[in-house]
Amino acid sequence: MLRTANAIYRLLERIADASGWLLIVLMAVTCIDVVMRKFGVIGFPYTKFQELEWHLHTTIFSFWLGFNYCVNAHPRVDSYTELLGFRRKAWIELFGCLVFAIPYTAVLVWYGWDFVRTAWVFNERSDSALGLEYRWIIKGILYAGFLLLLVGIVSVLLRLVAYLFYKQEANLNIGTSVSQV
Repeated sequence: MLRTANAIYRLLERIADASGWLLIVLMAVTCIDVVMRKFGVIGFPYTKFQELEWHLHTTIFSFWLGFNYCVNAHPRVDSYTELLGFRRKAWIELFGCLVFAIPYTAVLVWYGWDFVRTAWVFNERSDSALGLEYRWIIKGILYAGFLLLLVGIVSVLLRLVAYLFYKQEANLNIGTSVSQV
């Protein structure tokens, strides 16, 4: 179980690391857009650059979703559990995964595919006449992000089961304390 969780973690980590290079691309696109606007260059594809910026933001966000869940970088309110023991936090996390995270993400994955397929079938493009084409690509990337999130939740869930039911050291990142058996 932990071997599978670790393999998933490493895969998500590689995807997040590889997509981190998109930050440099995003920075370059943003700088070019700002400089061209400052100098008022006529004929520059401003709309395409602005849309490319939000496409890059979405891509980075999507490719980091699963790994961020694994390393506890997602939003949570630890103030409610900060005084609880680690084992109790693990039970709360298990409950949250099973009752909230997995069902919600499964709904996103289930209905998200039709979202992408429809954009592909109708060859959806930007609402702006000067915008980017092939909107299905960014919708597909967002869908992939939901899949990565679901995989990340499964990785955490496997660690929780190993820790809670098999008393194994699982390197859990839940709350602000460190995992102990």
